[in-house]
Amino acid sequence: MPAAIRRGQACGPRQSDAASASLRDCRGLRARLPWVGVSARNLLVVACGLGLGLAFGACNDGVDDGPGECRSEARLQLFESRIAPLLREGNQSACNECHLAGVDLGLYASGGSECATMACMVEAGIVDLEQPADSRVLGWILRATPESELITPEVVQAEHDGVLEWIQLHAECGADLCPPIDDPCGRESTPATCETPPAADGLPARGFDDPGDCSDLTIERAFGELVYSWRGRCFPCHYDGQRLAPENAPRWIIEGDCNIGSLSTMRRVLDDGLVDLENPAQSLLLLKPLSEAAGGLPHEGSDKFFDTSDGAYQDFRTWLELIGDCQSP
Repeated sequence: MPAAIRRGQACGPRQSDAASASLRDCRGLRARLPWVGVSARNLLVVACGLGLGLAFGACNDGVDDGPGECRSEARLQLFESRIAPLLREGNQSACNECHLAGVDLGLYASGGSECATMACMVEAGIVDLEQPADSRVLGWILRATPESELITPEVVQAEHDGVLEWIQLHAECGADLCPPIDDPCGRESTPATCETPPAADGLPARGFDDPGDCSDLTIERAFGELVYSWRGRCFPCHYDGQRLAPENAPRWIIEGDCNIGSLSTMRRVLDDGLVDLENPAQSLLLLKPLSEAAGGLPHEGSDKFFDTSDGAYQDFRTWLELIGDCQSP
């Protein structure tokens, strides 16, 4: 009896060969069982033929319908009805208000495609399809501090539950919903170069073309150009993926796609308390790399800013003052 052919799989060469071999086996079954009575032999041949017919019947036009639950209309509409609105720019939601407590979820909405959006979130590490409830994005939503009175705790919880349900759908259905996607986050729109720029001592400050507003985009772009672009100074001790770095070194630098890496690094910097929003000049992000002779704090990784004229120091401070001014009442 041939192995069962999965429902929805096209009859390719392997299936045809296997079925043909089974047909030959069925035809020779009587000859191979001479000691079995005629009636019994006939029943065995019928059973063999029934199995072969089921195998051929399982072959269709090559389209896999997938589990019925994955293809139900309600589940297929989940993204459009509950997820896409949360990712649209200007929409009042916990997702769009959690920028500085996490990251702008709208940046993962690659072209508005559900499949690309999910793949991008998985690639960035904020969605865990193995343990959906442990996905980092869910924590970001619950930690949001919405400015609008319309976004109550109940609204935030509803958004959390909707995103969790969407993640669980993809965890359960996988390829039945979406094919593999190459470069789901897109590498075209990155605020900083993906290669690590030169970060040697003595280089001038890079500066930032500040548009003069406090939008999330401005703060994020400034971080990419003023802080993330100098990350080479901190290699390898503070890189998240460096296994040989000292165990006690804070791993606040995230590598990968520059857009995602820069934003994830900014979130880590803020979450780890490296920024003093009330007194930006006293931020650990600025004082730990600075030499003690110039007013810095003890740093096991040696001095990274020899004095306050260092270009990297000046750029770090520019970003810190920007975010401090934007967060002040």
